[in-house]
Amino acid sequence: MKKNNIISLFFICLATSLFTIDMGIITVSFSEIENYFSTTNSVTSWVLTVFSISSAIGIISLGFMSKLFGRKKIYIFGILGFSFFSGLCGLSNNIEQLLTFRFFQGYFGSGLIALSQAFVIDIFSTKNRSKAISAWTFGLLAGPVIGPLLGGYLIEYMSWRYIFFINVPLGLIAFFGLLNNLKNDAPSSSNNINYIGFIFLSISVASLQIFLDRGELEDWFESEFIIFLILLSITSLIFFILSNFNTKISLFSKLLFKDKNFVGGVIFAFLFGFILIPPFILIPIYLTEIQDFPIYYVGLILSLSGLGGMIATLFTSKIIFHIGNINTMLLGLLIYVIANLEIVFWNSNITTNQIIFNSFYRGISISTYYVALANITYTTLPNILRTEAASLFQFLRTIGTGVSIAFFITLLNRYYTINFEDLRSYLDYSNIGVSQFTNVDDFFSKDKITILQQLQHQSKIKSFLNDFFFLSISPLFFLPFFVLFKK
Repeated sequence: MKKNNIISLFFICLATSLFTIDMGIITVSFSEIENYFSTTNSVTSWVLTVFSISSAIGIISLGFMSKLFGRKKIYIFGILGFSFFSGLCGLSNNIEQLLTFRFFQGYFGSGLIALSQAFVIDIFSTKNRSKAISAWTFGLLAGPVIGPLLGGYLIEYMSWRYIFFINVPLGLIAFFGLLNNLKNDAPSSSNNINYIGFIFLSISVASLQIFLDRGELEDWFESEFIIFLILLSITSLIFFILSNFNTKISLFSKLLFKDKNFVGGVIFAFLFGFILIPPFILIPIYLTEIQDFPIYYVGLILSLSGLGGMIATLFTSKIIFHIGNINTMLLGLLIYVIANLEIVFWNSNITTNQIIFNSFYRGISISTYYVALANITYTTLPNILRTEAASLFQFLRTIGTGVSIAFFITLLNRYYTINFEDLRSYLDYSNIGVSQFTNVDDFFSKDKITILQQLQHQSKIKSFLNDFFFLSISPLFFLPFFVLFKK
């Protein structure tokens, strides 16, 4: 490996970790932001929603923006813009300002993962690429390791504002490092851009993201607003497809979809997004609400999952060398399925060490799967298509994450209701006198309240285990798509 390439890789990893650490930090700060601005949880959740919308729109614009201005310029000024608006987020005086700055922070940050992946693939030869992707994945997984711990510390001892301020110095270091070390590239001579297609896809993505983020709060299809959003998303997507494939000027090159490795790669990128985040949402619920773990201990356990993934990056390239990309992906998915199936059989006797070990080797599974996936996706693609390919790859990953969060949170809540009613049906109401009661407000005696609390507790446990069962089998539905990859 050339020295300059290694230096560039270091700063690329720093920029990547900047984005993932921000995502890890923000999840532990909602209650503080909510209290500071005296707002509600439904309003505060838009801090994540607007970021998701703008970053998704930003990802699909990376291809033509790189053609217009050059990929390096878009990348390094994206880092600078992300850092600048992070600082403004920390200076916000009201929730409206924070949401506005978060929108721009997400848009400028959209290239921190997508373009960094494209650069890593381009600057390293096929011989060294799997090692470079492993190192880059190390930076990608820094967020789950550092984010919860750093966020908890900053909020506990400083202020929620510092979860945004921390991005500024790190972003500036990455900006100047890449400005001096990353190779320049010229804008494309062709400036033909399908702006109509971009507008339709942006509307579709924004509508879908709001649909997924707000669906559970609005009771899904019981809400006219939610129905309108999904219809708008589908209609806009149809118009995008028509405008993209019935013209010579397409938003994404048609050559991408003729490469079977890439088509298979983006399908499994959706799966990666689908399986990555749910454990980081569900396990804290289990540990805090069922096992009564303190929040700092929950952050430590989640960090160990990321640590397992980071350690796996050190030897995944060697595994790929011996058994190939496809078998390495299958190995990662197998470990992931085993880790989640183990949780399905957890009970009140589960030990802290078992929880820690489970979190650790699930992290290993995710990293093993992703490094091989990123490696095989671009194997047969020419360099000229890799920027568009990387943006589409990360776009599908983002959509997968949005779908999975909406699906598993809805499943958790619905199963809680079903399990509660099922357990309540086993009670002999004539003896305990609770047949006429349906919630805690209706109870007047201590004994009856205790009974209801036990029912609620057991219902939470069953709904949590049901969620992890579906999460464990979800990779099985994608197995037929392995035929798309060339061995």
